Amino acid sequence: MRAGTLQTCRVFRDHSSDLVDFAEPFIGSHAVAEGVVTSRALRTPLFTRLFRNVYIASTVAVTHSVRCQAAALLAPRGAVLSGCSAAAVRGLELVGTYDPVEFVLPESLLFARQAGVHIRRTSRGQIDSEPWGDIRLATPLRLAMDVLTNTKLHRSLARVVAYLDVLLRVGLVDLAELRDYIEPRRDNGMVRARKAVALADARSESVPESELRVWLTVAGLKPDVQVDVVAETGVFLGRLDLAFPEQKLAVEYDGEWHLEGSQPRRDELRRAAIEAEGWRFVVVTKADLYGERKRVVEVVRAALSRESAA
Repeated sequence: MRAGTLQTCRVFRDHSSDLVDFAEPFIGSHAVAEGVVTSRALRTPLFTRLFRNVYIASTVAVTHSVRCQAAALLAPRGAVLSGCSAAAVRGLELVGTYDPVEFVLPESLLFARQAGVHIRRTSRGQIDSEPWGDIRLATPLRLAMDVLTNTKLHRSLARVVAYLDVLLRVGLVDLAELRDYIEPRRDNGMVRARKAVALADARSESVPESELRVWLTVAGLKPDVQVDVVAETGVFLGRLDLAFPEQKLAVEYDGEWHLEGSQPRRDELRRAAIEAEGWRFVVVTKADLYGERKRVVEVVRAALSRESAA
């Protein structure tokens, strides 16, 4: 019996039948062969299918890290879980539950194509990793490099910088160490990785905030991050996500939670107090950032131009 499949199961009683509640992912055909569950039962609501022939009890909440555990049961020894998937296993769920599980493999290692799994192959020597069950887990520096260089997942430069900001903010990687790690490498995607490192800022407090900062920066606008505003009386009025202090222009991202409960009123009062000190605001919503990014940049540029012309 392969490690991580059946040894974590426990039995519970449902009506008059004994059923097996698997708290961790397991290979369905193994469970059927050992007589602990039937193939018919696997097709019932008692179980959630994670990958072809891989299941988990439906009582378990499925996260990206759970899907990583499931995909690991299908991976050959020597496969390395990396990128955002390795980050999830290390406690940082950067991507959605059903985003592809990311592996890096030596070029010679076989791994059958599987829906929901993304495989990169490398011929560039050792993949920095450590044991993780029957396979391996990328080191923090290696997973960070793979986050930045994997262009096949179609993540924008702004998005991978945002993910790097999170890795830096929680201390999983150090920016200077990452810079030294990628400097001598010539892997595919390394040009973008170096751009991302140059744009990274651990002070950003959310992925959308980081993305907004990057889009403004690459457009030639360079906002300061986490700017404190203090009234002439010395009273602290608030901290701005992004700001151009000389022009007294604040740029803030309002996620959907800003529409909940008393938050709109708190935002209104805070911004009114800051505006009383001569500041102006450009407020960017989710629809703006992900649907009209170019317009957002032009609105900020125009606001800065108006101040310069005044």
